Amino acid sequence: MLTMGVEEEFLLLGPDGAVVPAARSVVRDARGADQIKPEYMAYQLETSTRVCEDLDELRRDLIRLRRVAAEAAGQAGAYLVATGSAPLAGGPRDALTDEERYRELARRFPDATAEGGTCGCHVHIGVPDRELAAAVLTRLRPWLPVLLAFTVNSPFVAAHDTGWASSRYPAQLRWPTFRPPGVWASAERYDRAVQDHVDSGTAMDPAGVYFLARLSPRYPTIEVRVADTCLDVADSVLFAAVVRALVAGLQDDVQRQEKIVPTPDGRIGADLETAARGRLRQESRLLAKIDPYLGADLAAVHAGFARLRREGTGADRQRRLWARHGAGADFVRELAQATTPAVTAR
Repeated sequence: MLTMGVEEEFLLLGPDGAVVPAARSVVRDARGADQIKPEYMAYQLETSTRVCEDLDELRRDLIRLRRVAAEAAGQAGAYLVATGSAPLAGGPRDALTDEERYRELARRFPDATAEGGTCGCHVHIGVPDRELAAAVLTRLRPWLPVLLAFTVNSPFVAAHDTGWASSRYPAQLRWPTFRPPGVWASAERYDRAVQDHVDSGTAMDPAGVYFLARLSPRYPTIEVRVADTCLDVADSVLFAAVVRALVAGLQDDVQRQEKIVPTPDGRIGADLETAARGRLRQESRLLAKIDPYLGADLAAVHAGFARLRREGTGADRQRRLWARHGAGADFVRELAQATTPAVTAR
């Protein structure tokens, strides 16, 4: 099985739902802070799992990191909340983390920065052969909408229902490179496209090229970045398992020299919007593709999709909480409990 790792981004919210710009103090107080760091906004954290070989190992690391981060957030008077966008109003949503890189990003991309911090779940799959990884990346393009469809988790912004299941998706489109990868014949062509973005000013550097799936600029991995951050660990584990099996299947297609049927950018963009609105249903097509590559994960993945059919996506669950509690402290507390149920509610 291919190795995998997951990066999860979280918001720090006060009991009233206002953003709390305490990421640096939370990281300082957290145990295992080498896997927890501040993100773009001062009220955002990112956790990074170890390189994992099986779903149980990944699940344990995700739970541990959420628990450690949530406990440290509590010391700062905040909740750790897994949602793609800040659901309520209040607090300094323009509070950047005080780092030179982030200040420069804000200077170059003020429209994107004005949206405030949004949170994603990034899955890394180990593919050390960059030529093979580039070929797989091209074949991932038409699958990105269905990956977004079951990971949507940001229906609310500033205390109102946006009508989107992923409000993060249209917000992130303000970044010029938040787009599907192109069709590139080689790793060299991929690298040239990345450099073109840097040279043209649409990205600050290779790490600032935010394709929805990319060759990681730091690791020998394919990094899939299309998903909202997942409301609970079970959703994150399901997403990682699906991405790993999909990459394995597409890798097999490359090695068998299966012909690519090009999918126009406009079609992918339209399907991504449909998915972000919560209206794309292609689960059966996805499972037909990945089932032969799931191996020991087969039962867990099918159980995960059965749970989603019963309980809905993160966006569906958020809307049920909203209908029960409205925009207030109970809603925020329940989001925090869903994020890290093992941490005692405050």
